[in-house]
Amino acid sequence: MSTANKPLRFITEFVRHPIATAAIAPSSRHLADAMCEGIDFAAVRTIFEFGPGTGVFTHAALERLQAAANTDFHYTALELNPNMAAELRERTPGADVRHANALDLESICTQEHRPPVDLVLSGLGWPSLPGPVRDGILEQTARVLRPGGEFRTFGYHVGLLFPGAWKFRAKCRELFSTFEISPVIWRNLPPAFVYRCVK
Repeated sequence: MSTANKPLRFITEFVRHPIATAAIAPSSRHLADAMCEGIDFAAVRTIFEFGPGTGVFTHAALERLQAAANTDFHYTALELNPNMAAELRERTPGADVRHANALDLESICTQEHRPPVDLVLSGLGWPSLPGPVRDGILEQTARVLRPGGEFRTFGYHVGLLFPGAWKFRAKCRELFSTFEISPVIWRNLPPAFVYRCVK
């Protein structure tokens, strides 16, 4: 799928699967750069991504892994939308893209004997998730991360109008030793910021 077709594809999938897709536009490269900023990609080994969508974050992370000459990693992307999972899987041989729920995280780590996770990236729309689902994903993330491991996600500036965004922030402050918010990335539609959480 070409870059030009990504917005249309996202809107189409949002109409077909609004809960699974959660956003009406793909994240920009500027947001992807902010999501990856400061991560030591030479050192990460076990990586998960929630809701990769069209793969903007996936490809940004894989590019940095390659630039760091890191070939000893396992990148697993969990995408709830079946169509987007299938398309991303075809286009991204460097990642293990699965049609799966982020709530499957802990069971995957247990069943597949994964080591503690170094990095979790997320493109999920936190304000739109039911409270138990949001908290369940965050709690599992905190449990599987190694000490010092990072969880990176983002929020839309306009999303702060919704109570779920503030409940998300409160839960992250409860679960992680470090909780930081980046400046607004204005060159994204809609404008967004990155959350950096460290166990």
